[in-house]
Amino acid sequence: MAPGHPEPSPLLVTGGTGLAGSTVALLAARQQLQVRALVRGCPEVTPLTDAGVEIVQGDICDPDSLDRAMRGISGVIHTAAALGGTWSKNTPDDMWRVNHGGALNVLDAAARAGVRRTVLIDSQSVIDPAFTQTERSPVVLISDLDSAYVQSKRAMFYAAMHRASLGQDVAVVTPGAIYGPGAFVERSLEPSSFNSVLLRGVTGALASYLSFPMMWTYVPDLAEICLRALSGGRIGRRYLAMGEDSDVSSIAEFCNQGAVIAGLPARVRDIDPAAPDAPDIGTMRQFAVRTYATPLIDCSATTAELGYRPTPRAVALRATIDWLRAAGKLPAPPGAGSGQK
Repeated sequence: MAPGHPEPSPLLVTGGTGLAGSTVALLAARQQLQVRALVRGCPEVTPLTDAGVEIVQGDICDPDSLDRAMRGISGVIHTAAALGGTWSKNTPDDMWRVNHGGALNVLDAAARAGVRRTVLIDSQSVIDPAFTQTERSPVVLISDLDSAYVQSKRAMFYAAMHRASLGQDVAVVTPGAIYGPGAFVERSLEPSSFNSVLLRGVTGALASYLSFPMMWTYVPDLAEICLRALSGGRIGRRYLAMGEDSDVSSIAEFCNQGAVIAGLPARVRDIDPAAPDAPDIGTMRQFAVRTYATPLIDCSATTAELGYRPTPRAVALRATIDWLRAAGKLPAPPGAGSGQK
């Protein structure tokens, strides 16, 4: 730092050992930013500390720890969340305590600390898919079909927009189903994660799933868009991190594309949600009965404003399969290492 120029204030990333949080923190460090990661008592944080990331212990449900973590901070990217989905073990109380209450704590602490901008990650599940999903799409209406995850994430979005309307500099980034390589392998493969769904599909552990369109988000793309929203976004704006409309597919199609790339024979079967043999997928069933627009996604405003295009899904899946294989989670493809040319 040149004499007379103050040292830049660090960026705080919540959920620092999660898939999204660790990817954001490591990308920011590679971009020569000062980064502080909020973690909850994780004993192994070497991937972060080796990259120069400062570790602070705390919990978004503990306001005092957030106040300590935000001292001297200029920006916050809030990634911590309680995940939902077919295999989630989180209770409705967990969803409300973390996804809504925790986000309110982050916003309150950021306001007290005078943070320049806070970027929160919400979920495409709160956008009404009956309309092409854009940065200005309506939020899905309250329904008896809502899961606690959707309820808590929708409440978080409204809370963020309420704060922005009062002048707090808050922006939201909306991803689809997040997948991709993670620095903390086991955390990145939690049962409710879409990395875990992909792994089930390509290894034959997932035989079938209800067919409905899903938006897919490669986690390095999410990290880049969050950092660009922090530095170049605008107050009260939603930015989309959902990939291209051409990459929209069912979970079965997503897993099967991964299996082809991996050279493995397993395939997942699409099941009509109205079929008598339709499997019980828990709270995810709400998405099987929604109405979906065509096209489903138009991220052109985000691309134009932030200057970033998402990674093609085939490329992103190849990198994810290579990561799973390097981590010992996938077998070699048939014939590999046989010496045959």
